[in-house]
Amino acid sequence: MHTRIETSSPQDHHCEIMKFNITGKLVAVLSLTSVLIVAAMATAIHWRFQKGFITYLTELELDRLDETVADLSASYRTVGSWNFLRGNHEGWMEYLPMQNPRDIPAVPSPLQARHPAQPGGRFPPPLAPQDRTGLSTRLRLLDAGKNSVIGPPGEAGNELLRPIALDNRTIGWLSLTPLPVPESDLDRRFRDQQLRAIYPIAGGALLLALLIGIPLGRHLLTPVKAVAAGAHALARGRFDIRLESQGSDELGRLVDDFNALAKVLERNEQLRRQSMADVSHELRTPLAILRGDIEAIQDGVRPLDQTQMTRLHNTVMVLSRLVDDLYDLALVDAGALTYQKSVIDLSAIIQQAADAAEGEFAKKAIVLTANVDEGMKIFGDERRVRQVFDNLLKNSLRYTDSGGECRLTALGKKRRIYVNLEDSAPSVTQEELPRLFDRFYRVEASRNRSRGGAGLGLAICKTIVTAHEGEIGAQASRLGGIRIHIKLPAEINDHE
Repeated sequence: MHTRIETSSPQDHHCEIMKFNITGKLVAVLSLTSVLIVAAMATAIHWRFQKGFITYLTELELDRLDETVADLSASYRTVGSWNFLRGNHEGWMEYLPMQNPRDIPAVPSPLQARHPAQPGGRFPPPLAPQDRTGLSTRLRLLDAGKNSVIGPPGEAGNELLRPIALDNRTIGWLSLTPLPVPESDLDRRFRDQQLRAIYPIAGGALLLALLIGIPLGRHLLTPVKAVAAGAHALARGRFDIRLESQGSDELGRLVDDFNALAKVLERNEQLRRQSMADVSHELRTPLAILRGDIEAIQDGVRPLDQTQMTRLHNTVMVLSRLVDDLYDLALVDAGALTYQKSVIDLSAIIQQAADAAEGEFAKKAIVLTANVDEGMKIFGDERRVRQVFDNLLKNSLRYTDSGGECRLTALGKKRRIYVNLEDSAPSVTQEELPRLFDRFYRVEASRNRSRGGAGLGLAICKTIVTAHEGEIGAQASRLGGIRIHIKLPAEINDHE
């Protein structure tokens, strides 16, 4: 039964600190972004409005120069050139339109804008009443080639031009410099109003950032809090912990990965406990036999003869093999199982293992046949490879019924070596075949504990074969038992 963590459950002090930090940072970022956007928009709107307003006034002034254009064109027709206006400032002023102060807002001329009040509060002499907009300081006459005839110097690229035509040809231009930026009290009050309007907008943006940021931060932090709490539970040894799924995004995948990790840790813990129980059981059986035999000899029930010595020796050898297997598996778990690899003759190793086991098979009336191709070589550890085939043959001898058969074949094909060991009845179910290579696993039916063995031999075989870049598996045998198949990479000489 698994323990599940609800995301709404209280968390420890570390989770609360992490929650505050992440949520606070998120809210701060959203708030700062909102304020910057509002400020940028307000600045852009104010600048655009001011520039557009000045442009509007300047274009309006150009439209009101119709009479000036007509008068200049008529004078040009009479004189035939602009020479009559060159240096004639008073004459030029006569062509300027009379301005009604109510028509266009009074603004300081560029001259007045550039020259502040003199000491004592005196200003430069005022302009003529008809020039309240400073038109004489902003308007000039250009000839057809846009060369200055009369008027103040212009600002290149900042002038608005209006053509003066005569008989469908351009004889000159009126060049108007835009109005300067107003700096009156009215203008300042307008700007202040615009700035004050930013404050409630910025406040609303901050409030909106808080309303969005705090729930969003909590929502994003929920799976992180759950993973943190789960990690603390794992650290305390609660490997049955599971987290509620959080969706398919990155945080959801983090929760899924945590659950997968917890599942692996739980399985490893179960295997560890099962292994301890299995080791204790496997050691208890031969130790109990050894203790019983020794006590029987001590009590005089059995004589201390050669038969009893052989019996005691066999029991000790069972214990020795079990300890050796456990030691090998411990080395595998620690990554310390070493291999002294070189090019070895696999054909000879297999044949030697079969010859060594032939006598034991004969005692159980089991026919052992070996059909091994010659000259097959691999790159491996000779002692470990021999251990594989010794374990496989002992396993087959232990579980095959008397009067049965065991066939060992090995052949090389296309840079691969294929080894098969199959025996006669009994067999196992199809579901149990993949588990034969698990540690301490033994079928509790026809191939049961009464046959002996600790269920470690095939697990060690798989470890060694895998270390030699090979594959090992089990399937039903045509002889009625089990077929163990191994595939190993062959060592090919360059001259072959």
